[in-house]
Amino acid sequence: MVMISRIRKVRLWTIATLVAAGSLRCGGDSVPPTTPTTIEMVSGNGQNGVVGQPLPSPLVVLVTDDNGNPVPDVQVTWAAQGGGSVSSAVTQSGSNGQASVTRILGTELGPQGTTATASLDGSPITFTSTAVEPGAPGSIVITTNPPVSALDGEVFDPAVQPVVQVRDGAGIPAPGVQVTATSSSGGTLEGDTQVTTDGNGVAAFGDLGLRGTGTHTLAFTAGSVNVSSSPVEVTPLSSKATTGSWGPVVNWDIVPLHMNLLPSGKIFAWGKRDVSDTMGMPRVWDPASGPPSGLAPIHVTDMLFCAGHTLMPDGTLMLSGGHMMDDRGIPTTYFFSADGAFLRKGPDMHHGRWYPTLTVLPDGRMLTMAGRDQSNLVVTTPEIWENNQWVELPGAGDTIIPYYPRNYVAPNGNGRIFYAGERIRSKWFDVDATGAAGRGAWSEGPLHIYRFNRDYGTSAMWEPGKIFYAGGGGDVKWPTPDPKAATPTATAEIIDLNQPSPQWQSAGSMSAPRRHLNSTILPDGTILITGGTRGGGFVDINEADAVKAADLWNPKTGQWTTLAAASRMRVYHSVSLLLPDGTVLHGASGDAMAGPVEVPPERNHEIFSPPYLFKGARPNISSAPGTVSYNQTFSVATPNASQITEVRWIRLGTVTHAFDAGQRANTLNFTRSATGIEVTAPLNPNLAPPGYYQLFVLNRNGVPSQSKFIHIQ
Repeated sequence: MVMISRIRKVRLWTIATLVAAGSLRCGGDSVPPTTPTTIEMVSGNGQNGVVGQPLPSPLVVLVTDDNGNPVPDVQVTWAAQGGGSVSSAVTQSGSNGQASVTRILGTELGPQGTTATASLDGSPITFTSTAVEPGAPGSIVITTNPPVSALDGEVFDPAVQPVVQVRDGAGIPAPGVQVTATSSSGGTLEGDTQVTTDGNGVAAFGDLGLRGTGTHTLAFTAGSVNVSSSPVEVTPLSSKATTGSWGPVVNWDIVPLHMNLLPSGKIFAWGKRDVSDTMGMPRVWDPASGPPSGLAPIHVTDMLFCAGHTLMPDGTLMLSGGHMMDDRGIPTTYFFSADGAFLRKGPDMHHGRWYPTLTVLPDGRMLTMAGRDQSNLVVTTPEIWENNQWVELPGAGDTIIPYYPRNYVAPNGNGRIFYAGERIRSKWFDVDATGAAGRGAWSEGPLHIYRFNRDYGTSAMWEPGKIFYAGGGGDVKWPTPDPKAATPTATAEIIDLNQPSPQWQSAGSMSAPRRHLNSTILPDGTILITGGTRGGGFVDINEADAVKAADLWNPKTGQWTTLAAASRMRVYHSVSLLLPDGTVLHGASGDAMAGPVEVPPERNHEIFSPPYLFKGARPNISSAPGTVSYNQTFSVATPNASQITEVRWIRLGTVTHAFDAGQRANTLNFTRSATGIEVTAPLNPNLAPPGYYQLFVLNRNGVPSQSKFIHIQ
């Protein structure tokens, strides 16, 4: 006699109802092709599931128009009958017209049934499911083996994550059974090692990896039964997983000392004009099209060298100021499209500006500050771009701010600006404060712990309100610097503006003193330091003093790590820019004089691949929305959902003179869904000023995906 395990079944129905303004058809009214008229079942019907557990696959519907074309951005309302729930009451159709939810079965057993409409013409769409109780495991088989080979500690790619099926003694799939994975021949198995079988008795592991070199097998155990995998050969990580790696030198026709990443993925750069009229004019480089040499210049009538620049909320690149001669600026305003094309020349500012900083405010206005004017005078009056015109802020008084101030929008100050340096005392600037002198007002901030101006040091905000500052010339006194007295420092400091009374604190020291260095926020939240010189004086042309090794600071541990060294000296006028694939472009240097001697011009760049790119397979973002709103939860499709431990985005960079005025980052909250992750955008624009960001997903080894550009507005 064959013993049949007891299985109790209940039929459950899940209803998807299309809700869209104007979607009903009345009489003989015609319907535009883009109007949703039909909703139909795609997949997910007739599944077996365990009581109290999600179904193995999502429920998916398709919304189409009269011509059968998919219709995106239509809200589909979901409801569950017969107990249990759905993962979301409302989902939105994607670009393929599909919308989906995860069905979580109830714990109730017994005959139940309900019908509901799931289309516009009254024909119901009804998903049926069968809920079963788990049976005792009688056998276990591997349907997908782990990879034949893997790197030490690598998170296996989803395609080779192990999958097993458990059946009971009668050979019927056993749902609700816990399967445990172990390494049966040495090494350490990492990741989520316990998975519960679904309604089909399947346990699919999502983020396993082996640590420890050699040949290993995995064992999978369910109750009293077990099975072993095919062997996995685990090889050591290369040294690059610790140091990173530099690519070859790539030539430009200019010294690209002003550099911007555009929403199109192209790079917009310019330098300083030489004898030829076109030498310093802007170039637009598409990295997908080959090397950046031979690019056609964009002809402009002004010299844009030493202007301020950053991306506006709509992705337009805005420039303020430029070059008349050394220490003398022009009042020019320029706008370039998100693709790099010249748009227009805007109205002049009230003041010429040479070395100003341009900052986007939470409400989308643009603030320009500092620099020197046509008469070589320090400009003490900031200006704000609002209502398509420049407005002076005379309430700032006669406060002198050094070149390219390291300015940040504070996370909790109603749009106030925090001036982090280069001066010994940081400051607050309130754009909209109104006093006797007019709009704009300064107030005192905390002193840096090191009592010297960080002349040409570098700074970055790696989380809202959390600011990092490193290096610089330690003995320069503003506004009358003595270049011969400028001694670079290796020290670094941090401050958290979220605290009630924020104060600067030590962040340790880099591997060497640096001036004219760059800092770049990486997807994993660390900060990369590149370039600079340890030599004294404003500009040091001694290559022996150039610091070519990169340094990495980890905010989570407070520790510094020395990384691989670049091949070229990159000092004054060098730049570093985060690219969409998680690498960093480090280039330029020169186009300047050190007294009577020219600083060697570096018309080239090198690409740095950080250590995380040598730690195995990368997560992948299949799709993400192009635009989101504040505090919105949005869907990101990824086959690596079970592997994702962190989601971060970083504003597109815009860098020159040791400071990236564009970059700032947020760690985003997320939950896992059937097809990816649900990510929540920052609560308000104080936390993330409007504009374009690079979205990265990361696994537990800190390995990032390539980014997707998302516009928040």
